[in-house]
Amino acid sequence: MIQKLGFAADERLLIINADDFGITKGTNEAIVDLFEKKALTSTSIMMPCPDSNEAMEISNCRGIKNMGIHLTLTSGEQHPYRPVFQNRNLNSLITEEGNFHIDATLLERNAADDEVRVEIEAQIQSAIVHGIDPTHLDSHGGSIMGLFTY
Repeated sequence: MIQKLGFAADERLLIINADDFGITKGTNEAIVDLFEKKALTSTSIMMPCPDSNEAMEISNCRGIKNMGIHLTLTSGEQHPYRPVFQNRNLNSLITEEGNFHIDATLLERNAADDEVRVEIEAQIQSAIVHGIDPTHLDSHGGSIMGLFTY
């Protein structure tokens, strides 16, 4: 795989990823600035966040291609996020107000597998529809990792 990127098989690469792209306008500006300074090699966008549309527009205009999806199933304490999937309520993932839970423990206890799958797929598809060719998937606050037992 590394050869497809133009590197020798025995070369080591350092990936510096900034997550939370789309969480706020300030975060978006900082990530773009760091890309332009070549201090970052990758970012991860949070599709449920209100400033994710701005992040996608900026990345398309500035040619930022190394972007993954920061899969989000929890809200921030100051900023509530709603599911991307809106065709029906995902009751096991949301509060009475329709936002993701702040506490990942509530998510872990209550999340229905089918609703997690639907929301994750919606976040990925939304990014693709908006022109993002995801390089990777990662998890906001580790919220997805606590859902699976091995």
